[in-house]
Amino acid sequence: MRNLFRNGWMTFASISAVAVTLFILGGSILLSLNVQNISLNIESQLQINAYVSNVVPVKALPALEKRLAHLSGVRSVRFVSKVQALKQMKQILKSNADIMTGLGNPLPNAFILNAVNPQQTAAVAKEVQSTPGIESVQYGQSFLPKLLTIMNVARDAAVILIGGLLILGMFLISNTIRVTIFTRRREIEIMKLVGATNGFIRGPFFVEGTLMGLVGAAIPSVVLYELYRWIAQTVKLFPPFTLVPYPLVITHVVWVLVACGLFMGVWGSLFSMRRFLRV
Repeated sequence: MRNLFRNGWMTFASISAVAVTLFILGGSILLSLNVQNISLNIESQLQINAYVSNVVPVKALPALEKRLAHLSGVRSVRFVSKVQALKQMKQILKSNADIMTGLGNPLPNAFILNAVNPQQTAAVAKEVQSTPGIESVQYGQSFLPKLLTIMNVARDAAVILIGGLLILGMFLISNTIRVTIFTRRREIEIMKLVGATNGFIRGPFFVEGTLMGLVGAAIPSVVLYELYRWIAQTVKLFPPFTLVPYPLVITHVVWVLVACGLFMGVWGSLFSMRRFLRV
C-alpha cells in the first residue's frame, strides 16, 4: 500500500487509464446486451403471412394447417380467418373504417407462422410458398436480409470491441508495473544482495497490480450502476425497442468489470515481472 502512494502519479495514471478502459468496456457490454435484447425482440416478432387461395374450401383449412405445422423449421402456426382479418383492419383504420363497408370482405384467409430459428425465416417461407393451397407469402422480403445482417454485424462488433478493450487494459497495467520496476531497480538490486527471495521481490508488484485493477474496476462499476439505473427509470421506450431491466443486468456487468479488473491486474503484473524483472 505504501508503494502505491510513493508512486502516486504512476498509480493515479494507471488506475485512471484502467477505469476509463473498463468504463468503456462496461458501456459496450450494456450496449451489446441491449442491442441483443432488441434483436431478440425483433426476431421473435418476425412472422410469415401465408395467404390461402380462394379456391380452398373451408373444410380443407384444418388439414392445411396441420401440413404447415409439420414443415421443417416451423415453430407455430395460427389461423386468421378473413372475418378476423377484416375486424383487425377496421381497428387499424379506426375513424376511416367506413371505407371498408362498401367493399365487402376482400381479405383472404391466412396462416401466421413463426420459424424456430428467425435466421431461417426466408427458407421456411419458401417451403410454405410451395405448399398446395397457399397463394402468396409475405415475410418482409425487402428488409429482412438487411435487418438480420445489421444485427449480426452489431453482435460481432461488440465482441471485437470488448476483446480489444481487455487487451488495452492489460497493456496499461503491464506498462505501469514495468515503469515501477525500472524506477525501483536499485532497491531491487539491494534486496537481492541482502538475500531476498524471488517471491519476496515479486510479491509487492503482484499485489500492486492486483489492487490497481480492482480499484480501476470499482470506479466505473459505481458510475455505470447509477447511470444505467437513471436511464432505465427515465427513458421510456416502446416494444421491441426496450431496455433490459437494470437490477439483474447491471449486477452482472459489475461482477464482469470486477473480474476483468482483477484479471487485467494479475495478468499485467505477471507479464511485466516475467519480462522485465529478471530475478
